[in-house]
Parts: sequence; structure tokens; C-alpha cells
Amino acid sequence: MKNLLRSVRAGFTLLEVMVSTAIMVVIVLTVVSIASDTLRVYDRAVADLSTQSEARGVLDAMDNDFSTAVLRADGRCWMEVVVPGSADVTGAPGAVGNLQPTDHPIVMLFSAPPDRPRWTPGANRRALRGDVSAVAYRIGQRSPFDAPGEKIQQVYGVYRTLIDSESTFAEAMPLILSSTIDQPRYPWDYWSGSRRFANYSRLPNPDYETRSLVDANIASTTPCWTMDENNFIASNVVAMNMVFWCSSMLPATAGDAAQAANTSFLKDPLGRQPQALRPVVLVGRGDDKSAMPASQGGYLAMYSTGQGVARGLTQPPQASDVALRFAPNSAPAVPMPMPGAWPNIHPFDYYSSRLRVFADRIYPDNLPLRMPTTTAIPYLPYSLKAVEVSVTILTPEGSKELRSLQMVNDNQKIPDADFKRIVFQHGRNYTRYIRVLSNGG
Repeated sequence: MKNLLRSVRAGFTLLEVMVSTAIMVVIVLTVVSIASDTLRVYDRAVADLSTQSEARGVLDAMDNDFSTAVLRADGRCWMEVVVPGSADVTGAPGAVGNLQPTDHPIVMLFSAPPDRPRWTPGANRRALRGDVSAVAYRIGQRSPFDAPGEKIQQVYGVYRTLIDSESTFAEAMPLILSSTIDQPRYPWDYWSGSRRFANYSRLPNPDYETRSLVDANIASTTPCWTMDENNFIASNVVAMNMVFWCSSMLPATAGDAAQAANTSFLKDPLGRQPQALRPVVLVGRGDDKSAMPASQGGYLAMYSTGQGVARGLTQPPQASDVALRFAPNSAPAVPMPMPGAWPNIHPFDYYSSRLRVFADRIYPDNLPLRMPTTTAIPYLPYSLKAVEVSVTILTPEGSKELRSLQMVNDNQKIPDADFKRIVFQHGRNYTRYIRVLSNGG
């Protein structure tokens, strides 16, 4: 009986309970930590997959378009970039939301992409003739499902507009081919108007439609065609930057003594070989160095006619050199590429509002087509060889936070500090180098 009572009263001691509890806490904390790390890795993987998918859609499309871009050596402009808010063109739309104008230029070109429309719309369809299509890229902010949609639905996204080949041949090509040096025509002249195109998503039946392609209203309930949801190809894109890589028509040095003695002979002021690629980049108006003194950088890749002392990479250009190319505001002195010892910084050219691309030359901003003097040319003597495209895309978590702030503020634009923080924390950057094959890239 005593043994039975003793067995019934037996149990865990306080020390045993404390030890077992501690072991259980350690196990639970270990499992929670592993689960938390696993979920964190999973969320990061999902975010990377999402941004990679969006980036691939944009970069693949731009790869197809730029690699098949049309750049005819006929003295006409076949590609153009217009910066939102540009005063150098008529009707340019303003900046979208919190985006800087330099982060979402409007790109217009002619190309023969493999995904171009092959059939006319409607029931009695037939094969489209021709392969060259007018193409445009821009970033907008709206709902992918309606226009412009609730603030919680509005996302930044890339819109790619592809005009069918027959409509391109009927309206866009004649406009460009009618261009002369006295009455130039550019891609913007086509895209800024109301044009006829094939709308394969028109309800109830696909058909041709006439609508404004690009207008200044970026939040309309009846958007222009370039902002239509049917042209939406990627979401959460908060930046689309491009570097145009070009070769030069100018020789590195004079070929003989006669050329060296000729003061009007044009050569590269830095002695760079013609096939060496030069970058042309987009900068903001506030970063425009054309009005700065030479000691602060000046106009970064200004050319000289070669008058005076022969200079190469060992000597910086001097203010006494004659300017070969005008800056947007005046004829500046020839500066060092950047502050500091020569030549620490590779010089580059830039534009801030507009870029017109010809087969053998590039006109930045509003520089005229005609040569203003015999000692200066108003263009970059460059031939476009490749385009380096970089896109910044928000993760799903960043997009959710951004849209929540838009709803809370009841505004497409949130405080700039919040926007920069979101991009810094949740932005992913992807880059692709695309050769322009039609121009020898």
C-alpha cells in the first residue's frame, strides 16, 4: 500500500520541469528562426523572379526593336528621343508622377520586329504587306485595366506601341521621306498627331481606328493610343535609362603633313580612333554643363578644329582652341572633360531635352541642321552602333507600399522622400547591351 501511494505521488521535480521547458523553448525558437529565414529567402526569390520577368519583357522587346532598327543613310532622321516636358518640341507630355524626366524618355523609331502584326484586323483578314513598323516606348502611371483607375491600382509601367506596317507605310514613312534640310520632319511629327492604325483589341470587332498617338494629358479617362492598356508590357518600372554608344567619322590624327597644316581639317580632339565607341547620355537640365565655366567641367566633349597645338590624350584642350560644335546656348570654350587631372574621366556627350538620330550624325537638343559657321558643326559626328538599356523595377512589396501611399495621399504623386526610399529599398536594376545591326553595330 505504501509503495502504491509512493508511485502515485511521484512526479517531475522543479529542476526537471525547468530543463525540459528550456529545451522546448530552444527547439521552438530554432524552428521559428528556420521558418523565418526560409520565408525571407522565399520572399526574396519571389521578388527577384517577379522583377526579372518584368525586365525580360521590356528588354526582349527593345532588343528586337533596336537590333532591327531602320537607319537609312539618306540624310533623314529615323530615330528620336523626346524628354517629358521638353520645350524643343510641341505638345510634349509632362513628367509622370514622381519620376524624373530623365528616367522615362519617349523613344520613337522604325524597325522590323519579329512580333509585328502580320494580318489586317476584322473578319475578312488578309496578310499585311511590308515589314517596317513605327514603334514607340514610354512610361505611364495608370491601372492596367482601366484609365486612369483608382489610386490603389495605378502602377508605373512601360507601354510599347507598334503600328502595323501598312499604316506605317501610308502615313509615317511619307512624312519622314518628305523631310528636307529647310523643312525637316522627325518621328515626333508623326507620333504627336492623330493617326490611323490597326486596333486588334477593339470591341466588339477588331478594326482600324483613328486616335491621337501621344498627347499631353497623362491622366485621361480616354487615353491616347500609346497609353492604352493594350500596349502595356511591363509593370512597376520606375526608370528606363539609355546610353547611346557611337563611333565617329573624325580621324584620330591628321593623315599627312598637308592635313596637319590645314587649319580647317577636323579631327578628334582627344586623338581617339574613329571606331572607339563614345557614349551619349541623357542628363537633367540642372546637370547641363554647357553653361558652366571650363574649370567646372564645361561642355564635356566639345570638339576643336585642330588649330593651334596638336593635342591628344596627354594634353587637355585649351580655351584658345576653336569650337567645332556649338552648345545649346552659345559657342563655348573647349574645357577639360571633368574637374581634376587630365584625363581621369572619359569624356562623353549628352542631351537634356531631345535627341535626333541620323545614320551618320546625331543632333542633341535644339541644334539646327544647317552649319552656322564654317568652323563649327551643329551636331555630333557620330554613327549609332549600340544602345545600352537599363530598367529599374520595384518588387511586389515595394509596389504595394507605393500604391498604398498613393491611396492614402489620394494623389498619383507621393512625397519625393518616400518615393526615393521605396526605390532604394525595393528597386532592382537590369541592363542589356543591344547592337544596332542596320548601322554596323
